[in-house]
Amino acid sequence: MNDFVDYFLFIHILAGILSLIFGFLAIISLKGGKMHKRMGRVYALSMMMVFLSGTLIAGIKSNTFLFLIAFLSFYSVFCGVRILKLKQLHLQQKAKWYDWFAGILNAIVNVVFVIVGLYYGFTYGFNSGGTLLSIGFGIGGVLISYTNLLPFIKRPEESYHWYLSHIGNMMGGYIATLTAFLSTMVTRFELMNPFVAFALPSLIGIPILFWYQSQIKKQYNTSKIN
Repeated sequence: MNDFVDYFLFIHILAGILSLIFGFLAIISLKGGKMHKRMGRVYALSMMMVFLSGTLIAGIKSNTFLFLIAFLSFYSVFCGVRILKLKQLHLQQKAKWYDWFAGILNAIVNVVFVIVGLYYGFTYGFNSGGTLLSIGFGIGGVLISYTNLLPFIKRPEESYHWYLSHIGNMMGGYIATLTAFLSTMVTRFELMNPFVAFALPSLIGIPILFWYQSQIKKQYNTSKIN
C-alpha cells in the first residue's frame, strides 16, 4: 500500500510542478496565441492530474486538507476552461447541468473546509499553516462558487464577461496551487513564517490579476468608442 501511495504522490508532485511551470508560461504568453493555448492546455491537464492524484491520496491517508485544496484549485481551472464554451451567457446562453453541479458542490465542500479550519483553530490554535489554509481557502472557495454561479442566474452585461472570468479563474487556480505548494514546503522545512507563505502568492498574484482585468476592460471599452 505504501508503494502505491508513493507512486501517486510522485505523480501528484510532478503534476503540481508542471502546473506551476506551464501555468506561468500561459500567463506571460500572448493571450489567444498558439503558445498561450498550448501552455494553457498542459496547465489544465496538469491540474486535472493534481486533482485526481490528490483526492486519491487524500482518501487513502484520510487527509482532508489535501482533498479540499486539490478540489478548490481544480474547480477554479475547470471554470476557466468551461467559460470558453459559455461566451454567450450575456445573450441568454444556458449553462450545462454539470456547471451548476460543480459550483454547488464546490461551495458545499468549502463550507466544510471553513468549519474544519475553525475546529482546528479553536482546538489547536490558529498559528499553523493547515488552519490558515482551511479557513482562507474555504472562504475563497465559497466566493469562487458565488462568482461563477452568478452569471448563470443574472445575465452578464458585457460581451467580454468570459474573458474576465477565464483569466480570473485560471490565475485563481494558479494562486491556490502556489499557495498550497509554499505552505507545504513551510510545514516540512520551516522555510518561512506560515502566515507569509499563505499570503505571499495572493499579495503578488491578485494585484497582477486585477491589472490584467483592468486592461481587458480598457481594451473593450476603447474599441466600443472607436
